Amino acid sequence: MKKILLINPDPVPRILPPLGICYIAQNLIKHHHEVIIKDRSFDKKIELDNIDIIGITATTLNYFDAKKQIEEIKLVAPDIPIVIGGMHASVLPEYVLENSGADAVVVGEGEDIMLQIADGKIQPKGIIRAPIIENLDDLPFLTYEYLDLKHYFNYKGTDRIRWSLPQPSIAMIGTRGCPFSCGFCASNNMFGKKVRHRSVKNIIAEVDYLQEKYKIKSIYFYDDTLTLKRNWMTELCEELTKRKIKWICGTRVDTVNESMLKLMKKSGCKYISYGIESGSERMLNDVIKKGINFNQIEKIIRLTKKIGIGIIANYMFGLPGETEEDMKKTLELIKKLPADAAEFNIYTPLPGTELSVGLDWTLYSSSCNPYHAKSQIHTEEFAKIVNYYHHKAVKSFYLSPRYLLGRTKMLAQPRQLFYSFKSFSKLLADIMRK
Repeated sequence: MKKILLINPDPVPRILPPLGICYIAQNLIKHHHEVIIKDRSFDKKIELDNIDIIGITATTLNYFDAKKQIEEIKLVAPDIPIVIGGMHASVLPEYVLENSGADAVVVGEGEDIMLQIADGKIQPKGIIRAPIIENLDDLPFLTYEYLDLKHYFNYKGTDRIRWSLPQPSIAMIGTRGCPFSCGFCASNNMFGKKVRHRSVKNIIAEVDYLQEKYKIKSIYFYDDTLTLKRNWMTELCEELTKRKIKWICGTRVDTVNESMLKLMKKSGCKYISYGIESGSERMLNDVIKKGINFNQIEKIIRLTKKIGIGIIANYMFGLPGETEEDMKKTLELIKKLPADAAEFNIYTPLPGTELSVGLDWTLYSSSCNPYHAKSQIHTEEFAKIVNYYHHKAVKSFYLSPRYLLGRTKMLAQPRQLFYSFKSFSKLLADIMRK
C-alpha cells in the first residue's frame, strides 16, 4: 500500500470539488492505497510525512500555480516522485516535463496510470501516455470521503451553481469525449472524439449515495454534450424523475428536440447552458466550425423557453479573425434571444486547439495577460475594441428590463434570489468600474 498526495494547485476557491483528482483518488482507494487530497484554494498547508507519490493536476490557466507548487516541494523533499497531469500536460507533454520540475507527465486520463504507478508496475519517469478508459463503469463513482465537502457547500461564491439550483449541489459527469471539433476547444485532445457513456445504473447509484449521505438536492452535469445519445438520455431522465432532484447541464442546440426537452423538464432540469458563441455566421462556421445555424439556435432557444427550462447563453468576443462588424452582429443576437442568463467571454488561446496553432507556449503567461504574451491575436488597438463590445454586451443584457423582470421569478426561492442578487451586485460593480 502506498500513501499518495493529490494536489489541486488552483488558488481560487470553487463551489464544486475538483472532479479529475477525485476520480483518481477514488480509484486508488478502491485498490487499497491511502490518499490525501489537498485543494490549495481551501488548504494552503502541504504535509509530506511518509508520502510515497505526489500527483498534481494543471489546466493552462493554473499551470504556473502547479509549477510553483512543484518547485516548493522539490526544495524540501526532492526524492518524492511528482507526477503532473491534466489538460495542459496532455497537450504540451514535452514542454511540461522539461519546464515544470515534475518527474513524470501523464497524457490523457490518469486513473489507471496513477494506479499502476502506485502498484509499482510503471515508474514515475518521463512521458507516460494513458490509454482511453473504454468502460467508465470500471471506475468507482465518487464518494468524497477524502474531502471535507463543507468547504464547497459553505463557500459564498456567486457561481451559477448557487443561483440556479437548490443547495447543497454537487458536480457529476455521465460521459467522456466529444464528437465535435470546435476551434476553441481542446476536449478531443484529452478525451478523444469517441463518446463513452457511464451506464444509467452507475450514475443513479451515485445519485442515491450522495442524496443519502450528503443530502444533495441538485446536480451540475459537467459533460461536454450530455444529450448526444437519445435512448440513454431518456433512461437517465426517467430515473432522475423518480429521485425528485434538480439539475442543469450544458449542450448544443442540434442535440435536443421537443420530446427530449419535455422529458428533461419533467425530470428536474432547471437550466441548460447553450454554446451560442457568435452572431456572425462567418465566425460560427468558418472560424469556430461549430456546425450549427441561426435557425437552429433561435428555434431551440425559444422552444426551451416555452417548455419552461431556463437558458444560459454563452458568447465569445475577440476570436481570431473577428471584425467589429462580427461583434455588432453578436450584440444583435444577444438582444434577440430570450435567455435567462448569459456568460460573455473574451477569447483566450489554449494549447491543443485549432485556433491556437503556432503560438509559442513557452512565452505564455496566464496570470498577466489573457492573450498570448508575444504573438497577440489582435493589435493593441483592436484589443480595446474587443473589450468595448464585451463590456457593452454585459451591460445591455444584465441591465435590460427583460433580465431584471425575470429575476422576480426567484421570489419564491429566497436562497437562490440572494445568490442571484449577490452575483448581479458584483457584476454591476464591475460595469460601473469599467
